[in-house]
Amino acid sequence: MLNHTERVSRLRAMLRQVSPGDDLDSLPIPPPDQLGELQPLDTGDHRPGAVPQFGYNDALEGIRKLKEQRDDQVSPAELFGVEAIVLAHDRPAVFVRAGTYDQLGGVWSELDTMEMRNRINPLLRSIGRIELPNMFTVPYGGTGFLVGPGILMTNRHVARLFAEGLGVEDLLYRPGDALVDFECEVDSDPAQASYLTVERVLMIHPYWDMALVEVSGLPPVYQPLTLSVRAPEDLLNRDMVAVGYPARDDRNDLALQDRIFGGVYNVKRLQPGKVRRRVRVRSFENQVNAMVHDSSTLGGNSGSALIDVSSGQVIGLHFAGEYLKANYAVPSYELARDARVVAAGVQFDGRVAVTDQWQPAWNFADGRGGRRMFEAAPGGQAQPVQPTPQAVQPMPQQSGALQIPINLRITVDVNGTPQAGIQPTPEERAVGARPGPRPRAGVSMRQLTEMMRDPSIPDTELRRYFIGAPTLAKPFSPGVIPNPELVDIAEPRDIVEGAMAMSWANGLSRMRRQAAFQARIAAGDRKPVLVSEGDSWFQFPVLLSDVIDQLAGDYNVWSVDSAGDTLQNMVFDGAEYMGALRRNSGKVQAFLFSGGGNDIIGEDGRGRSVITQILKRFQAGQPAAWYIDTPAVEQKLRFVEDCYRRVLDNVAREFPELPVVCHGYDYALPGGGPGETRHPNWAAVDKWLGRPMREELGIDDPTLQRAIVHALIDRLNLLLQRLCGASYPSGLFKNAWHVDVRGTVGARWADELHPTDDGFAAVGGLFEGALRKALGGRDEGVAPDVREEVRTPNIGDDSGEQAPGQAPELAPLSSSYIDAARPWRLAKAITALREEVNRQAPNRNKASDGTIGDAAHRTRDSDHNPWIEDGSTGVVSAIDITHDSAGGCSAEKLAQSLQSGRDGRVKYVIWNRRIMSSYAHNGTAPWVWRSYSGSNPHTKHVHISLNAEKGDYDSTAPWRISV
Repeated sequence: MLNHTERVSRLRAMLRQVSPGDDLDSLPIPPPDQLGELQPLDTGDHRPGAVPQFGYNDALEGIRKLKEQRDDQVSPAELFGVEAIVLAHDRPAVFVRAGTYDQLGGVWSELDTMEMRNRINPLLRSIGRIELPNMFTVPYGGTGFLVGPGILMTNRHVARLFAEGLGVEDLLYRPGDALVDFECEVDSDPAQASYLTVERVLMIHPYWDMALVEVSGLPPVYQPLTLSVRAPEDLLNRDMVAVGYPARDDRNDLALQDRIFGGVYNVKRLQPGKVRRRVRVRSFENQVNAMVHDSSTLGGNSGSALIDVSSGQVIGLHFAGEYLKANYAVPSYELARDARVVAAGVQFDGRVAVTDQWQPAWNFADGRGGRRMFEAAPGGQAQPVQPTPQAVQPMPQQSGALQIPINLRITVDVNGTPQAGIQPTPEERAVGARPGPRPRAGVSMRQLTEMMRDPSIPDTELRRYFIGAPTLAKPFSPGVIPNPELVDIAEPRDIVEGAMAMSWANGLSRMRRQAAFQARIAAGDRKPVLVSEGDSWFQFPVLLSDVIDQLAGDYNVWSVDSAGDTLQNMVFDGAEYMGALRRNSGKVQAFLFSGGGNDIIGEDGRGRSVITQILKRFQAGQPAAWYIDTPAVEQKLRFVEDCYRRVLDNVAREFPELPVVCHGYDYALPGGGPGETRHPNWAAVDKWLGRPMREELGIDDPTLQRAIVHALIDRLNLLLQRLCGASYPSGLFKNAWHVDVRGTVGARWADELHPTDDGFAAVGGLFEGALRKALGGRDEGVAPDVREEVRTPNIGDDSGEQAPGQAPELAPLSSSYIDAARPWRLAKAITALREEVNRQAPNRNKASDGTIGDAAHRTRDSDHNPWIEDGSTGVVSAIDITHDSAGGCSAEKLAQSLQSGRDGRVKYVIWNRRIMSSYAHNGTAPWVWRSYSGSNPHTKHVHISLNAEKGDYDSTAPWRISV
């Protein structure tokens, strides 16, 4: 991030550049009525370090100081105002939608004319977003555009996310690893997206940051764009537009990005600017003479088409940019001078003389050398590695291929054995060879791969070869990469290289598990076989021992888990679980599934925090339940439920007796509050929960933050309870098991979302118990007539008052019931009450129904806990009944009928912020309502508790009630 002085200096240069007279005196200042959505405002956040409040006058004052050379006097608010108002006006970024682009106005009003739109609009549909369905650490790869029949052009650094090699021969690519979406507009529905498959990689240019790929199934409406053969020098100061998919870039000013882009990213935009004077910049190992332009581009613009608005031809391929300085592109003119590019079928507007200027690079790609990706060099720049006797050489019969040993691809052969896309050294081909002691320079990626495949090397020894990378972390996707100090790989220089390194860490972790599985099976290990699909609770690469690691001692687990995976990918876009089950058909005894967390508190397809979009902003005095009472939360939960239903239904259809074991996470602990002691090296301690709640929603109170997370986790677990019929009688799928891990981790959190090794061990213990039941057919610790009732979803339910000197209104907590092996049952009078309610309202909603207390109830006094002892069995003596007037069940009517009936079995009733006891309480007569001040207002359900005498709680006398 630039400091204030550097930022002011760059801003001055940029303002001069966009000024018609190349000076600040001629800088066009938009009047306030032209600012539209960028009207000056007060952010409402006055804390130190927050985004500065600014107004129109701040921008004017900032410009005046810059004109007067008083750079050191420009305040943060003035600096931000100049950037957010002037640059957004002069270099806007408008949406592309419905075949055209939004109104530009101002200095770019000429582009709003019908003549210009008729020229530019037909080109927009041929520019698409490159999707990476098998890489979960980045939302997409970049931009690409059609340049010939079925030929798409993008950047070399984008292509290397899914392909290996250099040049045109023997490039390594697996069809399906890259797709193209030619829509992905701000108004488009992701569920209706149509993807075209990249069938093969045609070229990865060895000099320019350019690659060509072949796309199949193109409808006729998608026509190639024509590339100009005019030299950049002839285009100086020409108006142009960049068309691509800008992504939020954490490396630069996020507040300014949000201001200019309106907080919406990853969708197609048109960004006008001008062609500037060429400069030489480093691109990979080369110093290239790049085209320069000044559009407002971001990271996802890699691969964007630069279009000359006067001709409608592509004049450049955007590949990089420097904040407030310049953007760089591969000139189409230079590509037209390369005979191999022309021969590949790229559509140019004429011909120019070819050059042999890049022949050394082509010789290297075609020839005999090798290089390591991310090769470190003095000053941190990439340099070619000269061939040596130890350098990686092309494999036999592959004279045109460049092998890149650390760009790891994991495949599974026909026998299911994991294979790495890496060739062994002659020494490693020797029978029984293992990687030797680590040399001083570190182990190679090949050696690290072999070590990961060797089950005799413990995880604790391997951990030192990996480090955390906090800037790369995403929710349920910790930033973990190979350690450059111990592994022969340079530290990633940008987001793309970082994403690749994270992908390797994920791939190595999966490969290690699958190799261990194969080795065990080959050795005749007869432990039960499980298949697992999940997120980072099931695969946290190397640095933590996750749930699957905890189960590995007692089970053979075929894992297709991946940190950062979402339900969208696991269930729809890149589903692997059914293939994994079929692969192990006849052996697999249970399927483990973990998903949903990333979909609720992760990032959406445009790079924005999900949790900040679904919760309400801070409002004093509101309880946690109020913050999650939003349509967005309900929509997210419906999506999660739909995904689980699809998984459970697919498994039940093909494997009708196979148990499916899932969970709804524990109460995650938002970070950054007072007394914070966690220091994860893979992510900022408050990155996913604490900081977004504080900075974007204004929710500063750590206690309130935790309560909101509790509420969300409870809703997720309630959803699973209603699906899991093996754990709950009312569940929809008879072979689905729910592992309720809430309250298990306690304080043992390594970061906001992931337990420590000890915390994961405790969670793993609960999975062990569930698997024993599922595989053994036993309902241990639960009375046969009820198994497990649906746990009450109501946070803070029946947390009442206790007057001094009086018997407690709520039951005292009994520690003995917490033992999971201790059986419990539902009071017979509670069963009779529920049956009567159901008889009177057979179609009622049961969303807030509940009996047995969850983990939160177990931490306090509650009649939802089985504290009453009937011999060796605990008894639950409370029930929650959902208020659903439309469905024929009015909680108000039920509560009033209990009051008028004065049934002696009732201890107390709570409804709509009131409580009524069957005994006198603190001066209030029996059966009289009084105010209730518990944390849950009881507006969605009525709570009924019974007396602790067996003659009351087990009485099956008819209930005289009305609903």
